[in-house]
Amino acid sequence: MSVIPLILCGQFEEVGKAFSEAVKPDFEVVFFTTSPQSALADIPLVLKGEIPSGGAVGTGDLSHGSPRAVVVGAQAYDDAWVEAARHELRAAGKRVPFLKPDLSAAPAAGGQGGGDRAKAVAERVVKALRKLEGEGKLDGEDDGVYVY
Repeated sequence: MSVIPLILCGQFEEVGKAFSEAVKPDFEVVFFTTSPQSALADIPLVLKGEIPSGGAVGTGDLSHGSPRAVVVGAQAYDDAWVEAARHELRAAGKRVPFLKPDLSAAPAAGGQGGGDRAKAVAERVVKALRKLEGEGKLDGEDDGVYVY
């Protein structure tokens, strides 16, 4: 399996860095955003091959192709935001699945720092991404929303 590039929508760079490390080597966060508002403009650019400047977390490396999924990791990116983002991408002719957290699931064990929690979340995301890949849903034709 070659590396699958991702976009990560989060809130804190420390958590984004820990998540990015935890999904390697099979997945790579190429762009990380902490702003729901700017993400609506930035994500279509990234999918067109333009990496906005200023990010300290994403690799900015599109040598493995365009990102094949958007991972939502913070509650600031609510269902209304996900629908708005999907609408923007459809208008730009882009289709990628969105993965969002299951807010009804038990949170990570108390006392875990951001990095440890990010690693636990990354495990769930990797499992969901592998399932989607096996179903052919990371091939640019699917823009569904999936819970991890």
